[in-house]
Order: sequence, then C-alpha cells, then structure tokens
Amino acid sequence: MMVKPLLFLVHRWLGVGMCLLFALWFASGIVMMYVEYPELTEEERIENLPVLALDEILLSPFQASEAIRAESAFSSVKLTSILSRPAYMFEGINRTPHFVFADTGEHLSSINEDSAVRAASLSGFSGSDSSPSYERMIELDQWTLSAGLDQFRPLHKVSLNDAAGTELYISDRSGQVVRDTHRTERFWNWLGSTIHWIYPVQLRRNASLWNQVIICVSMLGIFSVVTGGIIGLMRVRVKNLYQGKHISPYRGWMKWHHIMGLCTLVFVSTFIFSGLMSMGPWGVFSANTPAGPQIERYTGGSTMRLADLPIPDYSTLSQPIKEINWHRIQNQPYYTSMESLGKVEVNFGDNSSNNQPTVLLAKIGEAIPNLIPNSDLLSMEIIRQPDDYYYSRHNRYRPFPVYRAKFDDPESTWYHIDLGTGEIVNRVTDASRRERWLFNGLHSLDFQFLLQNRPVWDLLVILLSLIGLAFSLTSVVIGWRRLTS
Repeated sequence: MMVKPLLFLVHRWLGVGMCLLFALWFASGIVMMYVEYPELTEEERIENLPVLALDEILLSPFQASEAIRAESAFSSVKLTSILSRPAYMFEGINRTPHFVFADTGEHLSSINEDSAVRAASLSGFSGSDSSPSYERMIELDQWTLSAGLDQFRPLHKVSLNDAAGTELYISDRSGQVVRDTHRTERFWNWLGSTIHWIYPVQLRRNASLWNQVIICVSMLGIFSVVTGGIIGLMRVRVKNLYQGKHISPYRGWMKWHHIMGLCTLVFVSTFIFSGLMSMGPWGVFSANTPAGPQIERYTGGSTMRLADLPIPDYSTLSQPIKEINWHRIQNQPYYTSMESLGKVEVNFGDNSSNNQPTVLLAKIGEAIPNLIPNSDLLSMEIIRQPDDYYYSRHNRYRPFPVYRAKFDDPESTWYHIDLGTGEIVNRVTDASRRERWLFNGLHSLDFQFLLQNRPVWDLLVILLSLIGLAFSLTSVVIGWRRLTS
C-alpha cells in the first residue's frame, strides 16, 4: 500500500530537482551539434605548421638525442618545426616528450614570454590583422581541460588581438601551439559543452570527482524517468476513459506533462542512459586484454634504436614537407614525409623498390598476424569509406584506405591500420563495439545511413531535442509551481 505513494513522492521531488538540468541538456545538445569543445584538430595543426627548413637540419635523431641521454628509451621520433626551426620530438615510453633542435642539438625544456609571443606570430593562426600579446601562464583553464594536453603543460596564453578574438595556448615545454579558441567558439561553448557536460573548470579539474558527479546525476535522471514512466502508464486509460473522454486524469500543465512524458518515454530514457554510458561507468567498456603487448608485437618492441633509423636525403624529398615521422614494422624502421594531412610518402631508407608503397602493404600484411599470434586471423579487408565502426564524428580526419583485421580471440578484436603509413589507427573489441551503440548510437544517432544523408540527421536530432526540451519545460513549470505554492 505504501509503494504507490512513495513512487509518486520520489518522482515528484526528483523531477523538481532534475527538471531544469534536463531542459539544459537538450538545449545545449543542439548547440554542440555545430560548435564543439575547443580543440586543435590534426587538420588545423598540420595546416598551420611552417614548412620544414630541410637545409638547416644538421643532426640525425641519434646525434640529437645526446642532449637527453638521461632518457634512453624512446617509443617515437618526429621531426617538426618549433619557432620556425627544425626540431626533433622524442617521446618516452611513459609518454613524456622531449624536444631537441635539429640544427644545434639544443634541448628545449622551457620557453619565456617573448618566445611564446613569437611562436604565436610565426604560426599560421596569426594573420595580417593580428597583434599578439602575452596574457599569462596557466596550468589549465576552461578551454584546456583535456587530458591530452597534460604532457605539454604548463601553457602560455597569447591573444592575437584579431577580429575573431583568437587566443592561442603555447606549450611551455615545446613552444608549440597546442590549442586555439576564438570569441564565437568560446561564447557558444558556455551555452553548449560547459552545460551539457557539467564542465565548469572548478569541478572538472578534479577528474575523479567530476566523473562521480556525472554518474550520480545521470543515475538520478534515469530513476526520475523510470518512476515517471511507471506512474504515467499507471494513470493512463485507453478503455474506461476519464470524465470528458480523456485518457489522462490531469488538466493543464500536468496533462501536457503526462501525455508528452508517455510519448517521449523511450527517447528521453535512452538519451539519459546513453549519457551515463559516455562515462564508461564501472569499467563496462574496458577491454580485458591490454593493447600494449599486441602493438609491440606489430612494431617489434616498445622502443626504437635511434642508431638504426634511416636518415632521409633531404635534397631529394618532395617539397614542401611539414613533418617527418619514423615508424617500425616488425622492428624494421622507416619514415614518412608529410606534405599535408593524408599526403605522405613512405621510405625505408634506400633507393630500392623498398621505397614503394606496395612493399609497405606487404610488410603490413606480414605483421598483422603477429598482433594476436595465438588466435586465428579471420579476415583482412580494405576499408575505403566510413562505416558504422570506422568513421569520423564532426568531420574529423580519418585515414583511408585502411586494413581491417579481424581475430577470433575472446574479445573478437579488430584492428584498423593505415595503408599509407603502416600505423595502427585504432583497436576495436566487443567492449568498444558495445560502447559504439550504447553511447554514440543512442546519444548522437550517428548511424551512417543518417550521417551520409545530411541534413536528415540534423533535422531528426534537432526535432527530437526540441521535443525533449518541450517535455522538460513542462516539468520546470510544474516544479516551479510546486516550490512556490
């Protein structure tokens, strides 16, 4: 007898507490469809890099590493531009980066304010109307919360004072631009990601606390929807209609809340549930087998021998070159020279046929079975266009074509490997496939048949979001009346 009154009581006060947040989630979700959280995309990074000054490169990776002999194990090496000078980026097995100029062997460990302003001026972000000025040094702020920036902190904030209100964040450790924001982007993110993700810097700086807050709030939201759905179904009548031939006993705003709640029950439930799934609570999407040992079998180990790396004949490289990256397959080193994103040349360090991409494809094919040697390789197919498991959100760059290698190991592992560079792009397991549907699919409706037929996706997501917002606003009105009555 007490269950029913308790059900009504719980739903009422959960609704009062959650109604405004529900409305904000739906409204901010529409904003996030078109304005993402600030990020320096790979496309932006490469586009705004200066051309490598190849004639100024005087040292090999092995020679340059003399400046950082205290760090002896490196997992990757890259030749890029820092302050318009060629420089090596050595990344240790603990992901700690080290930067050494390729012209002098100078180890760059920190930059001053003047260098930060100069880095901003030399970047492709600085236009004719720019007048860079130094703002301050930070560890993190509202627009630099991403964990991916941790290896580059602290950061120098530089304002370009241009028409767009551009602000750049320069790594103190490398002198590189690692994030850019502009005035319009920041404005809309206060109305988008900051609300949607509950992302104020005061909370987000404590990642563990923020994670727990999101999980708890999402679970309360789910409980509110479930109790509301039970009550809504209990109170609706299809036969023996209420007085006046109504299916709902309520009037006014309560009636609209009742009917709209029933109509949106499935959508609102999946929206809140998938939001919870975005956090991967309780390790629900964690793979059982670490990827590290598998990838090491593909590359040939966790570290590379710098003395064995092939050295380019810089006079013969196609111009202009933005970056040079060294890679390994089965412990055989090679490098790729990048003119632009997606436009690379591969070279194994000699003038033989090994310089041909077809040889790279053969080496990839030989190395793939070693990823998971104790399991059968079920198939290897070439993916030339996006599908439901290999695609880009928000038009982010994805290399094509790629190999998709499927194994029959306990996690049904898939690997995607870039055929242009030989690099492993990602790993897909049963857990990540569940995440793809339970989070991305339910939350963003990012199904290929919709994404490939825009604006169908846009119209559908906006329509559902507006319906969810309208339903939430009925809760806001009812909750306000409850609190003020």
